[in-house]
Amino acid sequence: HDSARLASGIHSYVIGRGLQDSNTVLVALKVDDMDKAKAFAKDPSLKQAMQKGGVMGTPSFSFVTMTFQDTAAINSDLRARSTFQVKDWDAWQKSFEESKQERLDNGITVRAYGHDADDNHKVELVTAITDTAKAFAYYKSDALKQRRAAGGVVGEPNRFLFRVVQRY
Repeated sequence: HDSARLASGIHSYVIGRGLQDSNTVLVALKVDDMDKAKAFAKDPSLKQAMQKGGVMGTPSFSFVTMTFQDTAAINSDLRARSTFQVKDWDAWQKSFEESKQERLDNGITVRAYGHDADDNHKVELVTAITDTAKAFAYYKSDALKQRRAAGGVVGEPNRFLFRVVQRY
């Protein structure tokens, strides 16, 4: 379905497979035009192409305005995609940027973050995990809970762990 995707201004970026269930796939794409991308996601031909490709179940789509992205080479293909709500985007971003060293010390490197294209209270964060023991312990730590509270995060993040299997 590449020709239809490209005609809609959608470029392949990365494909990941779930760590806990390798049949769960994440496809992150770059788009030239958000409205065209949203229309493409609703196009019946996409559903047909996905079924032909073996997609089972109902896919979900997120349309995110990425405000930070790091494309430098990194020595890990393990990623975490975290989604969560914040009270205030600017306050969260400031708090988040202040905790960069704490994340690095705990085996977590930010790859990209942004917010829902229509609601900047819905945050999406993609990180590389360079030290699984430290990162998984940090995910459960009081220090991270305090960081989230200080940044105005509402509730617990939804975290999906995956391995990058292909980049375009």
